[in-house]
Amino acid sequence: MPELSTEKIRELAREAVKQLGPKATPELVNRVVREAMKKVNAEQQQQPEIDEHHLPSNESLRGGGTRIIVTAFGKNHPGILAGITGVLADHDCDILDLTQKMLQDFFTMMLLVDIGKSSCTFEELKQRIIDRGEELDLKVIVQHEELFNAMHRV
Repeated sequence: MPELSTEKIRELAREAVKQLGPKATPELVNRVVREAMKKVNAEQQQQPEIDEHHLPSNESLRGGGTRIIVTAFGKNHPGILAGITGVLADHDCDILDLTQKMLQDFFTMMLLVDIGKSSCTFEELKQRIIDRGEELDLKVIVQHEELFNAMHRV
């Protein structure tokens, strides 16, 4: 069995219960979680782990560009989209895709961004986006696309 954190195993169990719906029994959920853990183990053996601190910088990948995922959420108010995308525009980033959703007074958005032409490093850009998010009372997460994909493989 792969060595997953207790929280990750709980997350798998919650997802299994959600997907099984009324068919969910403790035995069936246990079986589904064990199968998912085996799948994760097989994938981990085939692919090297991705460490965010050892990913290439946007300077080293300028030819093909580097893509990041920006996720922001919080209480809705005017200027959220303009505030976050303004930081990206100020640093020559290209927004490739964007989705946003309102749930009553709660706002969430996710952006796929190419930072290959940005004049600042990933870490500098990440901090500027997070700082702007804090000014807007948002929780902001900025990740390399590769890291995001690795974390959401299960």
